[in-house]
Amino acid sequence: MSNSTQAVGQATPQSPISTDASSTRLTLSAAEFALAEIFERVSDARVMLEPAVANPDDHALVVVRTEGHGRDTLERALEADSTVAGVEAFGAYEEGWRYRVTWTGRARQVIQRLLTEDVMLLNAEGNSDRWKLRLLSPDRSALSHAYDALEEIGCTPECRSITSVDSGSEPSAYTPMTAQQYETLITAFEMGYYDIPRSATSDEVANHLGITHQALSERFRRAYENLVRTEFILK
Repeated sequence: MSNSTQAVGQATPQSPISTDASSTRLTLSAAEFALAEIFERVSDARVMLEPAVANPDDHALVVVRTEGHGRDTLERALEADSTVAGVEAFGAYEEGWRYRVTWTGRARQVIQRLLTEDVMLLNAEGNSDRWKLRLLSPDRSALSHAYDALEEIGCTPECRSITSVDSGSEPSAYTPMTAQQYETLITAFEMGYYDIPRSATSDEVANHLGITHQALSERFRRAYENLVRTEFILK
């Protein structure tokens, strides 16, 4: 097993020849990504995009927490934000409120550019005027291309760390998932398994990968477990 974490500060990621999946943490300003107007109107708001291996580029589930403002104020700010085309309230959730937001403008543009480079937004947390993003890429080259794509649309991403996952490695405290688990999730995403409604069933994904339904379920379970461990337990 080989696992390495590289602190890179604000440096632009390089593109060594590699076939390793990479998990990356970077920051963007709210003005460059999403909900800048929320943070202006509700200064103590904390927003979390719910962890997802595959989010469509036009919507996300978010949890918003605030101690100094009421729900009505928060929802008015959400509806007025220029990066939000629609809001659906799901009720109270862990000392906050849960919503399904439909992205437009810069937020959608950022996510589209990431997906175009085969880089997936696993989760994001925003407060004040800055977002912390967690990305998953098939290799360092895709990450570098995504970084360049963000700069092309006027973003100034600050890369904080890059964690490599060697093919065939087993999960560790700092490894989000094995390359096999990553392939399974990417395949499921590309086939539309995470779409609403789904465009592919679990049986169809398993058949495409040439594995049994039970093996697919096990890969999903272990991949989700590793993501939860790195995103919440060891964060």
